[in-house]
Amino acid sequence: MTSIPKSTTQESPTVIRTLRVRLYPGTAANGQYLEQLAGACRFAWNHVLAGHETDYRTWKASGKPGEGPGDPTFFTLGKRFTQLRNAPGNEWLKDYHYEIVRYVCKYLGDAYAAFFDPDRPDHGRPQYKAKHYIQPAFTIPSHVRIEDGRLYIPKMGWARLGPISRYADGQPLTVRVRQESESKQPKWYAYIVFEVPEDHPDVYRPAKTGAVGVDRNVGQATDSTGEVHALPDTTVEDAKIKRYQRRMARQQKGSQRRRGTGGKLRKLQRKRARRRDNATHQISRKVADTAHTVVLEDLNTKAMTKSAKGTVENPGKNVKQKAGLNRAILASGWGQLERKLEYKAGELWFVDPAYTSQACSQCGHTAKSNRPSQAVFACGACGFQANADHNAAINILVRAGLPPVPVSARGTGAAARRGALPPWSVARPAKGTPATREPDMRGVNHCI
Repeated sequence: MTSIPKSTTQESPTVIRTLRVRLYPGTAANGQYLEQLAGACRFAWNHVLAGHETDYRTWKASGKPGEGPGDPTFFTLGKRFTQLRNAPGNEWLKDYHYEIVRYVCKYLGDAYAAFFDPDRPDHGRPQYKAKHYIQPAFTIPSHVRIEDGRLYIPKMGWARLGPISRYADGQPLTVRVRQESESKQPKWYAYIVFEVPEDHPDVYRPAKTGAVGVDRNVGQATDSTGEVHALPDTTVEDAKIKRYQRRMARQQKGSQRRRGTGGKLRKLQRKRARRRDNATHQISRKVADTAHTVVLEDLNTKAMTKSAKGTVENPGKNVKQKAGLNRAILASGWGQLERKLEYKAGELWFVDPAYTSQACSQCGHTAKSNRPSQAVFACGACGFQANADHNAAINILVRAGLPPVPVSARGTGAAARRGALPPWSVARPAKGTPATREPDMRGVNHCI
């Protein structure tokens, strides 16, 4: 008996990419169906959540030992949904695709997992979804069909898509359909998750060599080559948002006028968020193209943006100024930039931020007097002068133990010494998504 040799061919590695595409329902009836399907998902979320919470409280009050209602996983919550779908009075749920509506149990299970995760103490208990304060959305979890620029919505039919500029030859895995407008003709978008080969021409790759430090500041980020990456100015949107917020505060809760004002407010907030998201995407791409290794400060944004109000016994100082600084920090997208660099850069490292803004990148002299102003750095020991953010970015790079950029890119002054800065900490790598995998929409609960 002769043995048949096994095939030595191996599948090429793949990566996950998500593409946001406009979706056109085509008719008013189709648009209404999409809203009803999203409403069925919201109904399932609320009732499955209520069922689990009720059983848990009943078991807790009984004081009886045992496993209780069980862990709220996709499997156990999915069984609750099946019971809900088959219950008398809920026959209308069968008008919508079973897997699409049941998939909210996956998001609910993930929300419970995050709530119980000790590493995520800020993640609260899953909440109910209100009808008027969320964006209608649903997920097609499998068997995605895209043909001739159209997406097949189960039990509805085909819906036209906008141009698919990239990954058109990739394998679609899931689709998240979401309404992102509250006008009389709402806009729908499809977030299509593609699986494509790693060597696909549309897949961006980070630089193969080099290292760069990045100093994040309010409204901008500066790298160690001296390039300043500015965030868009949202002064106009901020002023309008404040005006609508004041108007809402004066209007009666539950009124049509307040609901209309809330719609305008959320539209502006989405516009501002899109601009910030687009800017951080562009900045992270430029930085990843500059060098293979990117070094950031290990900033504790939560502590930096803590309220300065204090207590009645110990009131805070400069509360108004601190509140304005907190808003500016949160609007600068530090976390977004960090998350995007985790999968765009070849390597992402973090260093201790202590005194990076006061230390001289040329001689290592550290003093508060080295900062005569917010924008200027002037060393009191060697006389080196530079932009303060540029100097800090070089310090961040050197502190990671990586070679600094050439002197020509750093202005004038004595040559920097690698050991000029004290070793406050050892640089640590990022604990995030590998560079070959972009975060996709399959595990993201965007307002069911």
